[in-house]
Amino acid sequence: MITLTEGKKNCPPKDLDPKNNICLVQELADGSKHWFYGSNLVTDDGDLYYAQQSTYTGAGSGAGSSAPSPNFFACTAVLQNPSSADSSGSSAFKNDTFAQVSNPILTGTATAAWSAQAVESAYPKANDQDADNSGKGADIVTYKFTWTTGQIDTSAGNAITGGCIVQTSDVTSSGGSIQSIPSGTKLLTRWNFASPASFHKTSTDTLTLYVNHTMTGV
Repeated sequence: MITLTEGKKNCPPKDLDPKNNICLVQELADGSKHWFYGSNLVTDDGDLYYAQQSTYTGAGSGAGSSAPSPNFFACTAVLQNPSSADSSGSSAFKNDTFAQVSNPILTGTATAAWSAQAVESAYPKANDQDADNSGKGADIVTYKFTWTTGQIDTSAGNAITGGCIVQTSDVTSSGGSIQSIPSGTKLLTRWNFASPASFHKTSTDTLTLYVNHTMTGV
């Protein structure tokens, strides 16, 4: 579940539930920050990616020479703002594709272009050192995405309720504007926000999303 928390003096809150691996930081025009937390579900295609990535050598031929497919190392995050959040549960989302992501915020569906964001340079990475990412760790893989003030403004429409990650090669864009993402596009992971179930981003806010996947060894 995701709760809205405001860190003291713009510092991330302490003693958080380790299951809350989604960390979203909203910075307002006055510089104050709010942290949103929650847990995601890695899809069947995401499980396959991690299994193939662990044996990928990138050299020669034969076993380990082929890049993972799908390959989420180069990935893009998409937020969504349906009128009500997609149904989730213990097994929901597990075999989803982009077809099940209701009202993704793409050009023409929210308020601005650039609403789908590619992963930041040098990410994904293990042992992230970003001070705002309270879910980082030595055995944790972090994906980071950022939306600036001019990217997404939902104040005149539905609030943001969740999101997903797709491989960037499935995203068609032109001049910085997202044109399309096929409905059958595979997902690494997806999530809902809860308690509160949604929030707005205005043209004066920035958002930074950290998706943290722990290698538990279980």
